[in-house]
Amino acid sequence: MSISSASTTSSSPVYPPAFEIYRDNKRNNVFDGEIHDPPYIVLVQGPPNVGKSLLIKSLVKYFNSEHVTDDKIRRPITIGAGEERRLQFVECPDDINGMIDAAKYADAVLLLVDASYGFEAETFEFLNLLQVHGFPEVMGVLTHLDQFKDEKERKETIKCVEDNFWTEIYQGAKIYKFSGLEQDLYKMLDVQKLANAISMLQFRTVEHPYVLVDRFEDVTPPEKIHEDANCKRNLSLFGYLRGCNIKSGAKVHLAGVGDFCLAGIRSISDPFPISPEMEKEDDFVEQTNMENEIFKTGTYLRLEVCDVPFGMVENLDTCYPILVGGVTLEEENVGYMQARLKRHDWHMKLLKSGDLITVSAGWRRYQTKPIYAMEYDSEQHELAMYIPQYEHCLAMFWGPIAPPNTEIAVVQSNKEAFRITAKAVVLDPKDHSKIMKESKLKGKPCKILRSTALIKFTPDTDVAKFIGAAIKTKSGIRGQVNEAAKGKGVAKCTFVNRIDMSDIVSMPAVCHVVAPRFFDPSPLALEPCNLIENVDKDLLKTENLSQMRGLERRRGVKFNDGEPCDYSFLKYLMLPHTIENVRGRTAVVMSQKKRGVLTMKRKNEKREKNRKKFAQMVTI
Repeated sequence: MSISSASTTSSSPVYPPAFEIYRDNKRNNVFDGEIHDPPYIVLVQGPPNVGKSLLIKSLVKYFNSEHVTDDKIRRPITIGAGEERRLQFVECPDDINGMIDAAKYADAVLLLVDASYGFEAETFEFLNLLQVHGFPEVMGVLTHLDQFKDEKERKETIKCVEDNFWTEIYQGAKIYKFSGLEQDLYKMLDVQKLANAISMLQFRTVEHPYVLVDRFEDVTPPEKIHEDANCKRNLSLFGYLRGCNIKSGAKVHLAGVGDFCLAGIRSISDPFPISPEMEKEDDFVEQTNMENEIFKTGTYLRLEVCDVPFGMVENLDTCYPILVGGVTLEEENVGYMQARLKRHDWHMKLLKSGDLITVSAGWRRYQTKPIYAMEYDSEQHELAMYIPQYEHCLAMFWGPIAPPNTEIAVVQSNKEAFRITAKAVVLDPKDHSKIMKESKLKGKPCKILRSTALIKFTPDTDVAKFIGAAIKTKSGIRGQVNEAAKGKGVAKCTFVNRIDMSDIVSMPAVCHVVAPRFFDPSPLALEPCNLIENVDKDLLKTENLSQMRGLERRRGVKFNDGEPCDYSFLKYLMLPHTIENVRGRTAVVMSQKKRGVLTMKRKNEKREKNRKKFAQMVTI
């Protein structure tokens, strides 16, 4: 049964519910007036065509004896699971932005793997996002085991999957095996084992308030829309409060859209109460909204948000639930942050300073343009054109301030590469370092007397601090700054030979640089969702077309003892067990310990070289 609409004026458009509930009529609790825990979100994640929708249908059938149709399975579905527990099943989107949000709101994750095909890149991408945004309870589910005709091959495949799964999660993590179908659903005996485990889970707690929106209404005045169809909208967002309590008037973040002050917040009757006594016509009667009222976790809320970009309404897809996260006073500010960043080993492209990246930090995901640097002393770093291949580096970027030690994921949306490009940790402001880059001060002669000349440097600067600095003309004549002369930026310099008035004099220097003041929180959720992948026609040239059609969207993963390489979605992504240096066709295998020692030695040598180089330069 779908949620009925709230009472609104006839002119306010009411959108189809993005939320389905199935009531357990066997429960006979008496409503005690208390606020119960909100439904726990069980996220079903996996690559395309692995059996996610079928698993949700099977679990709903087991818990509540209800049949879910295909048009409803892509929306969050809430069911009763026992006397005091409610569950909300959500199918994880394959889009990287949807995966980011899902990693933040999931209370538990069912990680599906097609045993007949093997691991796919989506599994490892999502695991990396979970590692950044807080690891909930994760259980593996192996599907398509009925495709194996040879029992020995089946057991070997299960053992291999278990070993790799335990490596990524933890040793002994629960894995459930689904061997086939009965009446177009998974076998109920297999489903029962998984359902019992879900019912016994102890879910994590989150320290910040958040709401996974299960219904929304556009309450913008009709006359305003008539005047401008692209005007900003006023929305009513409905959902359970999770995490911790929230105050009226709080500031929240709509994932991929931006920050908003709540224009209003009201508690309304629970649409899926623990007690059947509450199932009546006026489930959506609104309660009084008191000023400075504190709303407790588990309350079903109506959030009023104004001036939302119309693109959010125009391009809403119920497959991508709206995540609303509470924002602290510290997180409201925008400024420079520094983070310790490392490229992901499986992403082949190196990030370049100044290039646009997508960052996920806290509830937010946004675009920014960072710069990268390598350490050359305890207080200063040297600007790097690209991030190093294997080492950590310093990243500086402009954006909403995140607390120290916040973990960050850097992502990209191209599915022909591993979509997690790097990970980082926000540094404490007291540990921030200056980022320096090599530069040159240029000057022209004002007056020449034998081997001495007055040089006017630009831009105008205090040349007194440059006394003793080495200089050189474009023609190669070397010299030195002796003393400051009259006039701003003028210095008396001595050269080994006489220079000409046409000579240009340069002085090696270092200058302080910062990242561009740029961040964009809005484009990620305001564009139409494109669920169709563009396929390179050249990749479709294969003799076995039937096999190609089955692989064109799959991003297989094969574990290899060599260096990972670039791949397309028709090929395998190579994930390394050991690290190698590849020169031509000769592979030199190096242990992780030996590589670490060698890397540290090279790093220290480079650091000392840079320290000496910068010590000889003037700072401007």
